[in-house]
Amino acid sequence: MAQGKYRSDIDGLRAVAVIAVLLHHLNTSLLPGGFVGVDIFFVISGFLITSQVFSEVKRNVFSLKSFYQRRINRIVPALVTVLLATVIVGAFILSPVDLIRLNVSALFSLLGVSNIYIWVKYGNYFAADASEAPLLHTWSLGIEEQFYVIWPLFIVLLYRLAPRYVLPILGIGVVAAVGLSEYATGVFATAAYYLLPTRFFELMLGGLLGIYLHQPRIIGKLAAHGMAMVGFLLIGFSLFALSANSSFPGINALIPCLGAALLILAGSGETRSRLLTSRPMVFIGLISYSLYLWHWPLIAYLSYLEIPINLPVGAMLIAASISLAWLSWRYVEVPFRRNGATWHFSRVFVRRFAIPALGLAALAVLSLQFNGFPQRFSPDVSLLEAMTLKKPSEIRKGCHVTNSLYGTGPNDACRLGVKKEELDGIMIGDSFANHFTGMVDILAKPNNLSIMDYTMDSCPPIIGYTADMSPVYAAHCAKRNERVFSLLEQKKFRYVVLAAVWPRDAIAKDIVEASIKRVVENSGQVIVILRNQDIEKAASCPIRRLMFGTDRNCSVPESALAPYWADVRVKFPQVRFIDPNQVICPAGVCSPIIQGQLLYLDDAHLSEVGSRFIGRTLLDRGYSLLHDPVATPRTAEATLDAPGVSWQL
Repeated sequence: MAQGKYRSDIDGLRAVAVIAVLLHHLNTSLLPGGFVGVDIFFVISGFLITSQVFSEVKRNVFSLKSFYQRRINRIVPALVTVLLATVIVGAFILSPVDLIRLNVSALFSLLGVSNIYIWVKYGNYFAADASEAPLLHTWSLGIEEQFYVIWPLFIVLLYRLAPRYVLPILGIGVVAAVGLSEYATGVFATAAYYLLPTRFFELMLGGLLGIYLHQPRIIGKLAAHGMAMVGFLLIGFSLFALSANSSFPGINALIPCLGAALLILAGSGETRSRLLTSRPMVFIGLISYSLYLWHWPLIAYLSYLEIPINLPVGAMLIAASISLAWLSWRYVEVPFRRNGATWHFSRVFVRRFAIPALGLAALAVLSLQFNGFPQRFSPDVSLLEAMTLKKPSEIRKGCHVTNSLYGTGPNDACRLGVKKEELDGIMIGDSFANHFTGMVDILAKPNNLSIMDYTMDSCPPIIGYTADMSPVYAAHCAKRNERVFSLLEQKKFRYVVLAAVWPRDAIAKDIVEASIKRVVENSGQVIVILRNQDIEKAASCPIRRLMFGTDRNCSVPESALAPYWADVRVKFPQVRFIDPNQVICPAGVCSPIIQGQLLYLDDAHLSEVGSRFIGRTLLDRGYSLLHDPVATPRTAEATLDAPGVSWQL
């Protein structure tokens, strides 16, 4: 702090933040919006560090070397300790692909860019596979470190150029940054969650408050209590009203950030919250950084080993996290921070950053060079994992686009089936349409068809459908569908293939029927690909069975079709239906793996391997894109977990 005063209430606020994150990670139903604890941390960090930087700038004693030396001493020792422990455990239990990701992620975590790596590799923070990434939580460290590459220089420059207007300029900057975050969150939802530009305002808000409080401000007892109450209400609202389905960050992130800022402001005078200054809260606040680092790898590894976090396990996990955090704080954080303050910058940089970074880089290179050390498990594990790396969205990149690229026009080079000059039809739909492209490519060839694929994330070909979409995504999908249906009316394609994660609820009946009717009226033959079965842990369950020798049943009963399909068949007898579950779900039991072929990328999407396997299997049974077999299909292939049938790769 600029005034040199210790603020115990800020440690208490840290405790609020880390407890929120911990409870959310243990069970999202406990605190649906507990992830906003990270945003509270951002405000606290921006406040404390900017207070110190601005004080030094005003006294003309600020040094970048000293600043980064403090950052290394504060962040790196505990981080390296957790990274080392995490990669050691990972070497024993993670699959080859997952071990490579872990070791690369460990290096990027230390380098302060793990948020970018996690965004690229895992995408949605709340996705199922992300819950098993042991270093997923280090994305927030990446945000902070990237911010502090820019922020001190900005403060120095701003103070030198406009010392009287620092606060107004920063105030305008916060408003502009919030606007940018709100806009980008609607357009680039996943990127907005992980990347600095859309999180900038959170740390900047704390920095603005730090500079505002550089000069002592008189805050009365009544005003302090009022601000504290509003601050607690804003944070409490965020914890329970927000969830994984909320648009975030943007305006929604501003709510807990303002709450945190009000609590810091309220405690800047003589009146401070008894809750935040209580000994238990201050203790948790002191160890909050280490607690944040330790808790998530423990949760992720339990999830990886498929150990359910019930009440006893959750209690033990909390106890273990707090114990490790205290040990880390007592024997790593505090002593390394103290003795590092007396070292020269070069010594701190080399010993505490460069050498660990080189060690992690060597580990990452070895993991890549030796393919994740597959000899730790059966060779079949690597065979199955290789199938999960075949992603239709990457293979058909440009033909399939993200929601933000809704304005992209059709590309004549995007062809499925026979390669010829004449275009016979078009395939439209969402990411599920994209994952069926391998199947359609195979089924179109016997009929000598060339089909253009023109698909987009989160946009089923259903006019007016907005369920589970953010307002911006819904608007983009509406514009995309308007373009697609206009294209159908203009071109009058001979063949139109429709595929999507078709809604299961009966309420969608009217708009599904209306959309199909419009396609039927403006094209020749319409082919609808039905939704494939969702299977929990479809991509990982067969692999973990091999790795750990478990007998977990990876199959599930086949779900019933949405009730409206029966009416659609009656009203539009000319529409042809292709059901991928004929292959996935023989005898009504759906398996993620058939004849040694792992079909899924996640719980719902097919891999390129799976899509093409379904296409070849249907083709072998006499199906094509336009025709059903004349004879009855042969008996379904043996599947994993089918009663009385052995499974072989």
